[in-house]
Amino acid sequence: MTPPAILGLSAALLTALCQTATDIGTKAATREAEERLILAAEWTVGAALLSILCLISHPALLFHPLAAIARLCSPGFWPLVFCSGVLNVVAYYFFVRAFRLADASLVAPLVLVTPVLLLVTSPLMVGEHVSSLGAGGVILSVVGAVILALSEPGVTRRTSLLAFLRDPGVRSMCVTAAIWSVTANLDKLGVQASTPMLWVAALTIFIALASTIAWLALPHRPLQLHALRYALVAGAANALGNAAQMYALTILFVPYVIAIKRLSALFTVIVGGIVLKENIRERLLGAAIMLLGATLVAFAHE
Repeated sequence: MTPPAILGLSAALLTALCQTATDIGTKAATREAEERLILAAEWTVGAALLSILCLISHPALLFHPLAAIARLCSPGFWPLVFCSGVLNVVAYYFFVRAFRLADASLVAPLVLVTPVLLLVTSPLMVGEHVSSLGAGGVILSVVGAVILALSEPGVTRRTSLLAFLRDPGVRSMCVTAAIWSVTANLDKLGVQASTPMLWVAALTIFIALASTIAWLALPHRPLQLHALRYALVAGAANALGNAAQMYALTILFVPYVIAIKRLSALFTVIVGGIVLKENIRERLLGAAIMLLGATLVAFAHE
């Protein structure tokens, strides 16, 4: 394995670890604050951190911003920021909502369907194809999802799958996973149209502004800063993970990066059981099978 590939895999693994911290922090935050406020807080702290990192990476942006942007960005950069930003605001709203409505160890593994959906979106959007071996990954992902459904407590095996599909937290996370199968490819295009740090900083600033405006424009409870402590930690972890993901995308294909990133689902199941005292025994089996399916999809890439 070449040094660049090792660096890319390491960045993708760091992304997974950061996503686990984001998942757990978000779940904890939903116990104290509303979805729209959590979304705004996480992305605002992320925008601040990534803006600093972007200026360190590209100091010309501080002294000659217009000239630097013209030099670093292609003409399609800003439309990509807008499209990805809007989609991510919607995706992360449902992401936070899913954690409020269901256990972290139940809904977090559902993002493992994203690499499967990339079988369709990546060839269409960025021309990255996987081999027919990816079908095995699809089957394993479905089997894992069924086992995850059967792990839901309080219902019989006969009715648990239907109850699982009707769960609003599950449906919310499925919406997020579907949108991310599009935005992952937009990230690839955005990195190609600029630089990893400039893309992720611009995108995060857009999402932070949009989510803050949405929170302010609609009825909301008075702001209590102490209720946002977990959201701020989750936002910092999310920012670091996103930066690592954009770097990984400059080296690896999108399905590889996202499949490795989805190791976070397995980590979240484990941490959810240890820290949040959730039921994880059967969920761990389902998550592991879904992970194996997602990995098979990634390594089936031609």
